[in-house]
Amino acid sequence: MAKSTGPEGERPDQPRHPRRVSAKRRTRRPAGQGAVIQRGDGRWVGKIRQPDGSARWFYGKTQAEVEARLAEALRITGAGLPLPDGKLTVGGWLQEWLDGLPVTGERRKGLKASTIDYYTRYAQQVMRSPLGAKPLAKLEAVDLEKLYREMLDRGLSSTSAHHLHAVLHRALGKAVRLGRIARNVADLVDEDARPQVDHTEMRVLADADYDRFLEAVKGERLEALYVVAAREGVRQGELLGLKWANVDLDAGTLQVVGSLQGARRASLTIGEPKTRHSRRSLVLFPETVEALRAHRARQLEERLVAGSMWEEQDLVFANRFGGYVSTTTLCRDFDSILRRAALPDVRFHDLRHSAATDWLRGSMHPKVASERLGHASTAITMDLHSHMSETLQRDAVAEIVARQRARRQAGDA
Repeated sequence: MAKSTGPEGERPDQPRHPRRVSAKRRTRRPAGQGAVIQRGDGRWVGKIRQPDGSARWFYGKTQAEVEARLAEALRITGAGLPLPDGKLTVGGWLQEWLDGLPVTGERRKGLKASTIDYYTRYAQQVMRSPLGAKPLAKLEAVDLEKLYREMLDRGLSSTSAHHLHAVLHRALGKAVRLGRIARNVADLVDEDARPQVDHTEMRVLADADYDRFLEAVKGERLEALYVVAAREGVRQGELLGLKWANVDLDAGTLQVVGSLQGARRASLTIGEPKTRHSRRSLVLFPETVEALRAHRARQLEERLVAGSMWEEQDLVFANRFGGYVSTTTLCRDFDSILRRAALPDVRFHDLRHSAATDWLRGSMHPKVASERLGHASTAITMDLHSHMSETLQRDAVAEIVARQRARRQAGDA
């Protein structure tokens, strides 16, 4: 016969079940619906028998509280699901969830290494907080709302809190599907308490600033990388995962087929690009081809200097020993270039938007710009670059006016 389990959270010196405290009142319930009694000390206790024969106890200050918990437990067992493990903590479940995430492999689909690093980064914030020690079965929406408020009070952005909420929602959803908990409390967070994404105005290097940046990177060891980013709109991960096999300098083309992923050096790998539309072919600008030719010659010299220490990976943009370029070092060097050139403080990713801005101002068709950026639709491109809308309208109106004048002049002649 299976042994009964004691109440959750009780110390060993506390009563293990209500028989050791004289019952003051018992409420009658239909067969199979458990039992509810009031102990001699005034607390209410509920008990049900689980499918495996063991008993589960529920405690509360009022009869209504225990009746509600008992009803929820009966609903779960009635659906053929196990009752939540009272000993499993929020942190314990998050670690179990992370350990079970499928990683992309040669023979099976899964999550990219960068995605798992993203989940891990946010999950560990909860695991290290006091909330990580709370029993998963007792997690409430108010706990999450308090966590988000504390994040914002510490100066973290609303976007970070939004990402954390999304990660918790996914992790708790898996717990529900496995029967570890009865409901996803992330769904119950009040709409007003849910953190929102901060929509900051896009900053780009345009016109004179754009030209000054391209001038400022001349002579840099990774000059070609900055040129490809600013002229061709290639993402940072795509640049660092680019291989010479995907570059044809004679044809002036570049194939984006992979992206460097992973937050730590040991986990770095080249995986699939951000989306299926990110796999794309680019016709390069002449100055890009010129910069890449010079870069290749410089890299061959570095390879000779490194000798046997060179790590051959066919990377276009590698460190001095052929390995992956550190994103931390790259961003630090990028910021240094901006400061020396007295340019606006933009992110590396903003070079991609700067490229698109330059294309659109140069009368590139939005459809072509969208394809070059690897967007799923032109609408995405124009929404991201809405700051260009008025400029494009003015250019379009000016072009129509010029055509009308030319037609009238031809008619008058």
